[in-house]
Amino acid sequence: MPQMAYATSTYASDEPRCATIFTREDRFPTIGAREFIRAGHTIYAQEDRAGFIYKVVLGTVRTTSVFWDGCRVVRGFHVAGEMFGIERGEVHSCSAEAVGDVHFQRCARARFKQLAESEQSIACMLSDYLFASADRTERLFILGRGSAVEKLAWFLIDLAQRVSATRRLDIPMSRADIGDYLGLSSETVSRTFTVLRRRALIAKEGRFVLLSNVPMLRQLTSNVLGRANFHGKI
Repeated sequence: MPQMAYATSTYASDEPRCATIFTREDRFPTIGAREFIRAGHTIYAQEDRAGFIYKVVLGTVRTTSVFWDGCRVVRGFHVAGEMFGIERGEVHSCSAEAVGDVHFQRCARARFKQLAESEQSIACMLSDYLFASADRTERLFILGRGSAVEKLAWFLIDLAQRVSATRRLDIPMSRADIGDYLGLSSETVSRTFTVLRRRALIAKEGRFVLLSNVPMLRQLTSNVLGRANFHGKI
């Protein structure tokens, strides 16, 4: 299995491995010492032992699964404040990779269970993660019957909400990553970005995407979820 290519940050040696604190820099509860991994490196590989729970502090983590025929599926993107690496079994069902440079925390599963039972902030974070994951999985299933435009509109709105962006959105993942997440080819993703720009729903600002017409993007998302009688908040 590939080696985990990250380095711990320079914190005091007596810092507790898992502690529940809030700081100005991080409005989310911490679960362990802050660690760093460079873009493109693997945090853990598919079928590695699932010994830790992880949380993103800065950056974006991509989780992927590769099937027997070599087909890759992006299972999700995890941004600051979000957890990943939670498994029912003893091994990871997917790999976790740094999209860009990533700061993250990790905590042993047994220790995390103790924290969740004793610290309300950790329990709430876990609950939020589980509900959000289930909700996002359901939406992706429904969007499987939607058009490329509807899928990309949902992706942009969902990502903007998760990173607390208003209109200016940084998209660090590649077109191929987005395609493997939404069930589209990278070429279709590129063409669909062009379609949204021509409709004046988005605009490019260097490496950023400007959401020019959020209400219409929401409406596109509502169209496909509404056809399935989905009653969740968009």
